[in-house]
Amino acid sequence: MGIFDEVDKLCAVAGFIVLAHACYATISYRNDLKIEGTDFTTVPLAVMVECVVGAVACTWGALGFAGEFLPIKAQPRELPPVTMEKMGDFVIFAHRGKALAPPDKGR
Repeated sequence: MGIFDEVDKLCAVAGFIVLAHACYATISYRNDLKIEGTDFTTVPLAVMVECVVGAVACTWGALGFAGEFLPIKAQPRELPPVTMEKMGDFVIFAHRGKALAPPDKGR
């Protein structure tokens, strides 16, 4: 069993090769424009299509590496006991919030 026995792995490797070729084609195109003295405005349409094909191939291969999709199972939440709501151990009345409250005029 080799590395290229599965189609997904072959597709991912081919996608990376296509993206590398698109990079090389863009660099070569820019060098040709420098020789001609023309400004670089945009890449050719063929390179854009090559980038899209390479990205799709890499995505297809990555999905193949991930394996089977599994369903997400919902698990019921455990509610705290009723007695925990009545415990006042963590109730704090001396905090910085009272400095923000408006002063009492009646006292």
